[in-house]
Amino acid sequence: MSRIASIFTLSGWAGFSGFAALRCAHEAGFSEALIGAYGASLISGFNDAAIPVPPDQALGIAAILAALAIAFGLAIAGLMQHPEYVTRRGEPFAAAVLCAFFGFYGALALSASPAIGLVGEGPGVTMLVAMSFGALLFDHMVEDRGDGSDDEAFEAVMAHLEEAKRAAMADRRSRRDRDEGDS
Repeated sequence: MSRIASIFTLSGWAGFSGFAALRCAHEAGFSEALIGAYGASLISGFNDAAIPVPPDQALGIAAILAALAIAFGLAIAGLMQHPEYVTRRGEPFAAAVLCAFFGFYGALALSASPAIGLVGEGPGVTMLVAMSFGALLFDHMVEDRGDGSDDEAFEAVMAHLEEAKRAAMADRRSRRDRDEGDS
């Protein structure tokens, strides 16, 4: 399987966005309607501290995060397609989703929203997003773009080397035969 680094980082962001969306929906009082009573009790167990955001804002943030989680999933699916499709559409879409997530994080940070507690403060998230872009770039750089002309060129070089080897062996035999004939 190719593009392991990109798929791994995008999967992490998809999981984070999905869980943060569930947490915001729980804060807004909609978790039981979305995932049932048992799921809501599980989410309640994960909450370290309540997010001090009004329920209507929490629901809006949950919707944005759910959309980002779906977009990350679509980006992963796009990276697992045919290599030609990935280069033209999959990689740009994955980068756009990362930009959208970073824009959402930047909006929360610049507006001093209390919902920033979902993501965390400081340069950590910025560094993780930059590393995610690095994973996309790494996978793009190491991708095997082999086509038929590469294989043909390799075969031509190998045939030329084999011919040179045969010529050298024939030359060596003729010298040896000449040296034996002179003695």
